[in-house]
Amino acid sequence: MNLKHVGILTALAASFALAQDATPAAQAAAPASNAAQAPVAETAPAVEPAPAQAAPTYEEKMQAVEQELAPENLFAEPSAVRGADAAKPVQTQTEAPKKFVYRPVYSPAEIETSGGAVKTIYVAEVNQGDTITMDQLRGMIPFQFTFGVQGFIGGAFLSGDNGRYEYDRYSGVFWSVGAFALFPLDRYNMALKTGVMFEHDKVNNTYNDVYSDVFGEWRVSFSQYRISIPMLLSLKGAKSNLYFDVGVQPSFAVGDKMRLKYSKDSSQNRKEDMIDNDSRQILDWSIVLGFGLRANRYVGFDARFNWGINNQYDDYDDWHVNTLTSKSFTVGATFYVF
Repeated sequence: MNLKHVGILTALAASFALAQDATPAAQAAAPASNAAQAPVAETAPAVEPAPAQAAPTYEEKMQAVEQELAPENLFAEPSAVRGADAAKPVQTQTEAPKKFVYRPVYSPAEIETSGGAVKTIYVAEVNQGDTITMDQLRGMIPFQFTFGVQGFIGGAFLSGDNGRYEYDRYSGVFWSVGAFALFPLDRYNMALKTGVMFEHDKVNNTYNDVYSDVFGEWRVSFSQYRISIPMLLSLKGAKSNLYFDVGVQPSFAVGDKMRLKYSKDSSQNRKEDMIDNDSRQILDWSIVLGFGLRANRYVGFDARFNWGINNQYDDYDDWHVNTLTSKSFTVGATFYVF
């Protein structure tokens, strides 16, 4: 064996020995490296993807809008100032806002299906030209204290048993003017209506008009003046301008003239003051029934029927008048101050 072969064998043996020494060192280093990486894997677990959020429902959207439109959110003071204005003091609100915005009271289902426009209600602190009350918004018509003037015109009647014929009936014209006041007893349905009226009626009748050529005829007339005090209870519905009146009315006679004319003999004509000769009852009582319509804030229309319940005359012997009672049916207009 020559020297060349010996050198090659020596080099291969040295390489093998070095490879045997490097293998245990690599195996020892690998566990150390795995041990160093293990805590990192434990402290940083893999992040799971977040589940997709469900879309908000219509009710949740409406609640968010209501919360956004709430007065405390609309007019809330700023909580912080950023940017160039950070050095400036925050302006605080010193007086209450003039208007608040409220969503109309409808359910979401009604808004979705109605198809109509949704109105916004502004609640103001002070009454203005376009301000309406909550009663007007709900269609309610309350009774309110008021007063004014009114007038009536119609027909008047005196009737009674004269003892010889079935009935004496006198008819004519009636009118009255006066003032009234309305006092509510509750908000919508009942009120007390009273006032003072000056009344006048003139009624007449003719006797023996069929055989006037033979027997002549008597023409009898009454001209009466009274001051009356109607005391009425007014009733109506909460959403109605139509009302009904019922009550009583005392009347005080201030003038009553009776006139008799005979066509055959003028010497039998006479004129009597029924109050001066003490034949007239000073106080009359009547039952009042009526109804009316308040057309607007200042004007109304009424109809009334008065039924007298006492005899107007007594102790008059020259003519049969002691059983006469009065009735009247009138229509009129009422003017309200407010």
